[in-house]
Amino acid sequence: MSPESQAAPRRRGRPGKRQEIIEAAKRVFLRHGYTDANLDVIAAEAGVSKQTIYNNFAGKQQLFTAVVQAVQHAVTAGSADVFAGRLTATGDLEHDLRTTFRLMARLNRQGDVAAVRRLVITEQMRHPELLAEWTQVRSPFELSLAREIERQAATGVLDVADPALAAHQLVVLTLNDALDRSRFGLRELPDDELDAIVDAGIDLWLRAYRRRP
Repeated sequence: MSPESQAAPRRRGRPGKRQEIIEAAKRVFLRHGYTDANLDVIAAEAGVSKQTIYNNFAGKQQLFTAVVQAVQHAVTAGSADVFAGRLTATGDLEHDLRTTFRLMARLNRQGDVAAVRRLVITEQMRHPELLAEWTQVRSPFELSLAREIERQAATGVLDVADPALAAHQLVVLTLNDALDRSRFGLRELPDDELDAIVDAGIDLWLRAYRRRP
């Protein structure tokens, strides 16, 4: 593990300035790749000194982690509230799952999630730690989903031993499958194709976890 990855997180500096650095770093990483990006270029992009970056981040890897967190959380901002309201909207679990995941698939189609994921895939041979950074950031949506699955299991609707695993599997079968089929955002999926992917994943998941009479 590199010294910069072992360093304690740094949180000094104004929150607004920190966010400006993260946004600048995202643009530089997507433009140049992780390997070719450097803190001098990021500092120039952000309009700050290199020391200002070090006042907020231990180094390039920690800055990339902040970019990953910002991108993933921007897409799922407020998703816990959206999720909680929609999954129980009608009392019909299958219908509410379809409504919720169709919405989330459309949210995932926006923003920089696919672009950052392409960057991670491109760089993972030289920098395998980047993949770990991507996979360790758990979506608030997935955490909320696990809690709702646990609740549905307690009421006897679902037969689930591990709600966290079941939540992850549902995300993989729907949202991740849609991202993969879009070639990580290089091809924009039309709504009907996106809905078909989501519905197929939900059908498979329910066959595995819906409690049988």
